[in-house]
Amino acid sequence: MYLDERSASLLKLLQHSPIWKMNDLEEKTGLTRRQIQYGFGKINDWLCFNGYKEIQYSRRVGYSLPADLQLKEQEIRFSKKVYTFSEDDREKMYYFMILLSKDPLSVYHFQSLMGVSRNTVLSDIQRLKENAKARGLEILYSKQDGYISKGTVRQKRYVIEHLVHEVLHHINGEMVIDCMWADKKKQISTIRSELEQIEKKMGITFTDEQLHEFTYWFLCTDQFIEKGEILDLEDSWNPLLSSREYEIVSQLIESPAFYGDWNQTEILYATLHLLGMNRIRDFSLLHEDEQIRPLLTGIVEEFERLACVHLHDKQQLYKQLYVHFRPAYYRMKYGFSQTNPLTKRVQDIYPELHHLTKKSMQVLEREIRRSIPEDEIAYFTIHFGGWLRKQGTTLDERKKAIVVCPNGIGISNILIYTLRELFPDILFLDVLSVRKAAEYPLAVDLVFSTVHLRTSSTLFVVPPILSADDKHKLRQQVMQELYGYALREIDLSSLLSIISKYATVHEPEQLEKALQANMYTHQVNKHSLKEVEKPVLEELLTMQTVQIKRNVADWKEGIRTASQPLVDIGTIEERYVDAMIQTIEANGPYVVITPNVAIPHARPEQGVRSLSMSLLKLDEPVYFAPDKPVHLIIVLAAVDNDSHLKALVQLTQLLGEPANIEKMIKSSKPAQLMEYIHKYSKEETK
Repeated sequence: MYLDERSASLLKLLQHSPIWKMNDLEEKTGLTRRQIQYGFGKINDWLCFNGYKEIQYSRRVGYSLPADLQLKEQEIRFSKKVYTFSEDDREKMYYFMILLSKDPLSVYHFQSLMGVSRNTVLSDIQRLKENAKARGLEILYSKQDGYISKGTVRQKRYVIEHLVHEVLHHINGEMVIDCMWADKKKQISTIRSELEQIEKKMGITFTDEQLHEFTYWFLCTDQFIEKGEILDLEDSWNPLLSSREYEIVSQLIESPAFYGDWNQTEILYATLHLLGMNRIRDFSLLHEDEQIRPLLTGIVEEFERLACVHLHDKQQLYKQLYVHFRPAYYRMKYGFSQTNPLTKRVQDIYPELHHLTKKSMQVLEREIRRSIPEDEIAYFTIHFGGWLRKQGTTLDERKKAIVVCPNGIGISNILIYTLRELFPDILFLDVLSVRKAAEYPLAVDLVFSTVHLRTSSTLFVVPPILSADDKHKLRQQVMQELYGYALREIDLSSLLSIISKYATVHEPEQLEKALQANMYTHQVNKHSLKEVEKPVLEELLTMQTVQIKRNVADWKEGIRTASQPLVDIGTIEERYVDAMIQTIEANGPYVVITPNVAIPHARPEQGVRSLSMSLLKLDEPVYFAPDKPVHLIIVLAAVDNDSHLKALVQLTQLLGEPANIEKMIKSSKPAQLMEYIHKYSKEETK
């Protein structure tokens, strides 16, 4: 193994002075920081190969030779001016040459550039042809055109962009860059200077890596344009024509550094990349960004709700997140990827935090109608994790739980919101079907389930809708399991007697109910329900969607009758009614969520046009199973996971009182049913 000339020179400097700081080396050699790092990487490879200890580096001291390292001058002189590229390096260079060169390429051109034999080139090319298929390209050869690539222009750009990233982040990357673009150093320097001017114009500071990478991105794009490899316009880019970034790029490409004829599409493509560049500083005003601000607010609020935490100093958090979120938004919206080298580490070390962050990002997914890449989610996980540590909050010490419920989207959400409210100190990660619970990848301490199931975690079997008494009993069980003690029973009768001695009680029954509800509900999680733009119960259950019938032939007719008002007003299709019936036939009468009450529903994509509910009260019960008589059939048509939740929580409060169910069953007119609906629509749900 040989040292190249640059690395040998650096090693000689250390021989004469055994400690060098980076700044001093830059000044002494005229090399860049990256070139110096690359050089010492080669030196250490050479030292290890020859059985010597490696050169040490620390930010405080700099580079230093091991004390016992004794090298003879002739050993260091034994070097090569021509660097021997690895197989991986050569493959990248073949791609760069074939994709960017305007001139026909032959085996000779590859030999000349890389200093390898004809047989090595032919062997490399054969391997390249196979590997190119995985990148969506085909490598072809003809005597007239030489070696060319076949594929879409967008795919060719995608391959080059990824190669630039890989090369600039590889220890040998600087040699590849020097070899490929040795004759373009002036152009590269000019492009970088222009980008630094853009920073000043926009009031931002790019990360060093992004600035370096973007310099070569512009260089390669200009070469593509010179070659005639022009992109097709995508209509989704047109809104950017009025952006400040488009104006800045339009001015940039007028620089002498660019030789290609940049059309509007190419300027838009560059604008997208400029918008998506990571930065460490951005003086843009968050409160003026009507596009980004509501999305960022929604993600943070959703994270607080799911994690049951309150993030402090939120305005400062928004400013910090905005610097990262704005470029990330444009990358994700327009499908430009961003590699995060820490993704796997974040997923392994902070699985629960990453999971909750991923669920919070669904706010953005719904807006841009794209899946959020794991690399982008990992960046947000790092931000949220750092902020939690800053304020001294940790999720690691909290018990982790899942909720298992085969009852579908509506009932599942009732249950998990109730449990989050009842146990704010427990981290509820997900609500799952029985099948998905068996495959759940995260470790959990507790499982709350509406059915019995096998699990190695502590299991609590709960009804889908919890009454005040159910909540009290469940709290006692959980406290006993987690902490070894239960809350002391409170004798309400004795308490009321004491109150009556010193105060006049006008409605003792109502006071007893209020005390019971207050004592049996621990503390309300204020993030358990976001109320913005969520209809209340009386906005969904109206005189138009509430019915009273004497009886129906069977439960299927009951569902069809209850659904008819929604079919009539057009909020659901007939196929949604069929889907509800088919689901019950397949899974059993799981929709009977409490005695005398059934809430049939199916998936939104099975025929829901808009959020709606209907109620059918039967004088005579219909049996969903021999032991499951039902008087109240409430059809739920949800369009997503959360828009119906406020109304659903209010319905839960209404049905959580058995006395309310009894009174509703005895009602003879829809107006009487509406009285209960009106009352609980005004109940506080936060």
